[in-house]
Amino acid sequence: MALQGHWFDGKTSASQWVELQMDDAGEICVIHIANQSELLRAPFSSVKISSRVGNTPRFLYFPHGEKFETTQHDQVDQWIREYRPSFWHSLAHQLESHTYFVALTLVLVISFTWAVAVYGLPAASRYIAYHLPQNVMNRAATETLQLLDKTQLKPTKLDAQTQQNILAHFAPAIDQNKNLHIKVIFRGGGAIGANAFALPDGTVLFTDEIVRLAKNNDELLAVLAHEIGHVKYRHSLRSVIQGSVISFGVAMLTGDLSAASNLLASLPVVITNMSYSRDFEREADDNSLAFLDANHIARHYFVDLMDRLTYQAECHELMMGVHIKEKLTKKSSAFSSDSQSSSSQTSSQTSSSANEDDDSLPWLDVDEHKEQCDKLLAEHKKSFFDKRVMGYFASHPETNERTIKFKQQPAKAPH
Repeated sequence: MALQGHWFDGKTSASQWVELQMDDAGEICVIHIANQSELLRAPFSSVKISSRVGNTPRFLYFPHGEKFETTQHDQVDQWIREYRPSFWHSLAHQLESHTYFVALTLVLVISFTWAVAVYGLPAASRYIAYHLPQNVMNRAATETLQLLDKTQLKPTKLDAQTQQNILAHFAPAIDQNKNLHIKVIFRGGGAIGANAFALPDGTVLFTDEIVRLAKNNDELLAVLAHEIGHVKYRHSLRSVIQGSVISFGVAMLTGDLSAASNLLASLPVVITNMSYSRDFEREADDNSLAFLDANHIARHYFVDLMDRLTYQAECHELMMGVHIKEKLTKKSSAFSSDSQSSSSQTSSQTSSSANEDDDSLPWLDVDEHKEQCDKLLAEHKKSFFDKRVMGYFASHPETNERTIKFKQQPAKAPH
């Protein structure tokens, strides 16, 4: 039996309809069907044959770049059995023909994908993060800070004495981590508000708002120890790398460090949104706990400030909602009133209304707005979403893990 299919000469993209004939000596002859001319003759042993996979076309590759395409799989298999018997040529087809093997393969692929996501990517990101040269981390930190200064942060308004007192209080933590090159800076929080975060090069930024929110410098010191943990374990880098580990691998293999640093463009989002994994937060918490216990500082200082920070963030968000609603109501009323006035007055008032929209609500002082905050929070907690959805997460064990850890007393060393 002969094979029919498309013939490609390897020189042009044009195909020809041909027939392959096999003689008793195991030699293939390629015949052009239209004019019955012989195009090629070659030993079957010199032809490479693609594996049989379902009903997809099969290819026979000839020594000088020619290629034959056919769907007559049974005839190809018969030639292989007669002239080139081999277990491997039919292996793929045999395996895919068994339902149990297909099901097993699916399970293995899903299991492998899960293992890579849970264990492989974190391990790879950790390796890459710890092998990035210092100049890449310095560049990433510098560019991140420059972007934040332009878009979200403002110059600090803390007086020099306040900054000096805080830095003096931070000295033990900085001295104990000299290898991390810790440097503390201050900025106005702007849209970020009360916050503290660490950059890859060891720079730890405190906003004016979190400084004012703290009752004492030990609370800020506890936060610094937490942020040092993020620097120590390179959490910001690992968070970014896990999302682009393949690109990082290529950059490390090729030595293109500029490409690696460009991949850190998402650092501002990771850092300002505190989007670290739970495991990263546990590591940073443990670092803070170890420092507080070693220096005989009460553990609860950290969660005390965090509770205040959470309260203020939630309150600010709710008050912003009220603020926006009031502006929309005023704008709607002004528009209704303006529609009855002259066009010049309309233009003036519309411009005035637009200018009002540019005014954002400043970051709130908890004590000053506490009564209003408590009322808004109480109303919010009665809502269906908060009660049914957020209530679940509030009662979830991981939510209270940090509070329990920092509220309990450290174990006393045996005498």
